[in-house]
Amino acid sequence: MRMLCIGIISCLCLTGKAQSDTTGMKEVLDAMQRLYAVNFVYDSSLSQVKPAGTPVSGKPLAENLKNVLGGTGIRWEIKGDYVLLFRSLRYTFSGHVCQDNGESLMNVTVFDKVTQSGTLSNEHGFFSLTLPEGKHVIRFSYIGYQDAVKELELDADYTGIVYLKESTTSLEGVEVVGNLNSPLLTSQTGKVSLTPAQLNTEFSLLSSPDLVKTLQQLPGVSSGMELLSGLYVHGGKNDENLFLLDGTPLYQVNHVGGLFSAFHTDMVKNVDFYKSGFPARYGGRLSSVVDVRTKEGDMKSYHGVFSLGLLDGRIQWEGPIVKDKTSFCFGMRRSWADLFTTPALLIASHASANDKIKARYAFHDINGKITHRFSARSKLSLAMYSGRDLFKSRVRQVFDEGTQIREERYGTDFNMQWGNLTATLAWNYQFTPKLAGDFSLVYARNLSIYDYTEDDRYYEADKEISVEHQMQSNRSTINDVGYRIAFDYRPATRHHIRFGSNYLHHLYRPQRMVSQDIRGTDGIIDTLSSAGMNPNRYPGNELSFYVEDEIGLSRKLRANIGAHYTLYQVPGSVYHSLEPRLSVSYRLTDVATLKASYTEMSQFVHQLSNSYLNLPTDCWVPSTRQVPPMRSRQVAGGIYMELPWNLHLDMEGYFRTTSHMLEYDTSGSLIFPAEEWERVVRNGKGKSYGIEAALAYQDGKNTFEAGYTLSWSLQKFEDFYPDWYFSKFDNRHKLNLMFRRKFNDRIDAYAAWTYRSGDRSTVPTQYVEGPSLPGVPGSSQPELVYEKPNNITLPAYHRLDVGINFRKTTKRGFERIWNVSIYNAYCRMNAFYTKVEQQPDGSFRGKGIGLFPIIPSFSYTLKF
Repeated sequence: MRMLCIGIISCLCLTGKAQSDTTGMKEVLDAMQRLYAVNFVYDSSLSQVKPAGTPVSGKPLAENLKNVLGGTGIRWEIKGDYVLLFRSLRYTFSGHVCQDNGESLMNVTVFDKVTQSGTLSNEHGFFSLTLPEGKHVIRFSYIGYQDAVKELELDADYTGIVYLKESTTSLEGVEVVGNLNSPLLTSQTGKVSLTPAQLNTEFSLLSSPDLVKTLQQLPGVSSGMELLSGLYVHGGKNDENLFLLDGTPLYQVNHVGGLFSAFHTDMVKNVDFYKSGFPARYGGRLSSVVDVRTKEGDMKSYHGVFSLGLLDGRIQWEGPIVKDKTSFCFGMRRSWADLFTTPALLIASHASANDKIKARYAFHDINGKITHRFSARSKLSLAMYSGRDLFKSRVRQVFDEGTQIREERYGTDFNMQWGNLTATLAWNYQFTPKLAGDFSLVYARNLSIYDYTEDDRYYEADKEISVEHQMQSNRSTINDVGYRIAFDYRPATRHHIRFGSNYLHHLYRPQRMVSQDIRGTDGIIDTLSSAGMNPNRYPGNELSFYVEDEIGLSRKLRANIGAHYTLYQVPGSVYHSLEPRLSVSYRLTDVATLKASYTEMSQFVHQLSNSYLNLPTDCWVPSTRQVPPMRSRQVAGGIYMELPWNLHLDMEGYFRTTSHMLEYDTSGSLIFPAEEWERVVRNGKGKSYGIEAALAYQDGKNTFEAGYTLSWSLQKFEDFYPDWYFSKFDNRHKLNLMFRRKFNDRIDAYAAWTYRSGDRSTVPTQYVEGPSLPGVPGSSQPELVYEKPNNITLPAYHRLDVGINFRKTTKRGFERIWNVSIYNAYCRMNAFYTKVEQQPDGSFRGKGIGLFPIIPSFSYTLKF
């Protein structure tokens, strides 16, 4: 049985200055007893509680009690000359944060001013704070929204929905004080969160906002080929990025070979991007995670966005199906250049007697989501996405050989299609004030189609006398179906535990090909080849479990500790992967934080490609008995600071190694033999390291951002080259500068300058005469000799993009925006590919060939 202690007079002096952190509760209470001539009565166990502050001379007793005991879980009562101390009961304030239209908000800062503790809402808007009983003042803050303050008298658990109103202040003038999603307060390295306002800020290319091109501007990220939506993060390849759309994986994220990415930004609610310090809940890729969450829809009123750009148009519309209960959100984007090119080709073909040409290219993205709230604790949603590229051409030519009885009819048909189809059915439920769960059924399909037919026929007096017919058809598909279970448990203010399980059944068909070669003369038809190829189907089962704890070890030290385990089964082989994750942050001062992280990641799927152009002929294959999964280990660390004059500076360094890297041994053909792909891939390893710096300035009208990266990226395939060599996108230096200026409510402008060291390419160094062997034709012909792969560096890449927005509010209250943009404003012809030229002395040199000059564009947007 614990003893009751009655304080005695202490000689501890009160100077009004902060005392040492080693000062205990008993010493502080003894000092207050001397100051106010009162006796403290309390359970001896309370003496082990660390005081929240120190008493200050000249302040009333009640104020100093609040300074010392506030947030410690100790409550007090003043009874004459006695102060009674009790251990407070603790209750949980939980619920969901939403916009005033019912749309849930993630990464909202929920902060208690009394205890100086807080948390963030998760991807479903759920938050939970366990606090001592009594009065509390809770502030909800989010960029672009007005703060909401809620005063509570906690004497029981409380659950509800908190609504935030959108701020009428411009984005540049909003600053969330005490933003718990700030790099100073989070434990992860390499994390960036983007809101819709940040994604739709400027439109540098063809006046269309683009998610992937926004990410390309970040330090540590390379874009690959110009204009393409490649993502090469910390030395990784383009297939090493995990794209999640409402929790469902996407395999093909580009249109027009990468000119646009597949994300309709008007449908996006939030994006979390990780390039290091990956939380344990993510797995399956090595380089980065792009977690995209789409809007649920307005539950109170109807509104939307319509936009028409140089090459595409888009529309987004949302509103209630049942007010305050059920909502929808629909978005569609489509290219519309084919609406002009197709009629133009028809007119040209009609004018030509011999040549008939039809061609059409189009792409679309369709997003749809329906959400129903059963109660404040239960929500069901169905999200679907369809994205497709289509390119078709048909050529018909007639050659008259000068007589009226003999002619040649030649024709080709070409068809390429590629894209994704996904569906997610998710139920989100809050079980207790501290525990919420999300249960999802997911389906994903990736499809690539390549069809080609060539037909050459000769006629004499309308009688077919000769035929040559070739046909090739190829299909590549991936089908995924499975579940995702995620629990969010917050046992205490300083503990945020996530745990769950994911399962996907994969069915890979890398190549299903049908080919035919028929030739005949004078009615005799010979089938030279006719094949239907349906190679191995690769079924696979991917089961994973994870647990992570975001824990506050002290007021200055935080950590995210977790592990991700995956069991991957394919016919004839089972792989086990245990991946530890650790991120630690230490708050040096109120304006500076140190961070460090260690992560291991495994990848069980690989993309085989003949180029860096993201063509539909690329295909995905799984790890097999002969081809083990790739694995990476990455260490990262840095310092994050808020400087004077509204400046923010982040500096990070990283070192990463990769084992079992795959590289396709290309033969230059467009279609490769996928039925024997395991024999034509190399197995190697890679390493990359570098430092990154990001500097940002923001005030009411001006925004400036600068990002610099110094990096190295190397790889080694011993059966190809015995030593380390630089990868193609080993860009030593990268610098991005961006300035945005808001002149008034109607006009704002921006400029962005990009610089990076040139990509690498391979050129031969010399010709070597082969030995002349008797009886062997061509044995003495010279052969090209290569010193090492990627042995030259192309000229540096740089360009300037500028643009201006003209805004106007119509009489009906709609916002109208005209955008005029210029891509590559000073017309720098940056190298797109390399041409090898031989010099007069016999040596070789590589010459970078540029394709893209200055590109002006415009768009019109109406928000209704």
